Amino acid sequence: MFPIIRNFIIVFILLSIAYAILSFTARIRQQASLKAEYKSQSKIKQITEEEDVFVARGMKRYNRSYKPKLILGVYVIPGLIMGFLIYLAQYT
Repeated sequence: MFPIIRNFIIVFILLSIAYAILSFTARIRQQASLKAEYKSQSKIKQITEEEDVFVARGMKRYNRSYKPKLILGVYVIPGLIMGFLIYLAQYT
């Protein structure tokens, strides 16, 4: 029983590290794309606000979107696979 619990803890820690890395890189990419969008639109003179305000508003929209929530699949999908494999090992 204890090796199973230890393995679940190890897997949870590894999945947490993967989630942190994916979340961090996704936020960095979104910020970079917002900065690039600001620069391209500021050349055309469509934006009158500062870059920091534009990026902050875009990041607020990003946080409410589905993209950061989909990264939680890092926990769900391996959990489902492990549950299915445990089911197969026990009942087949």
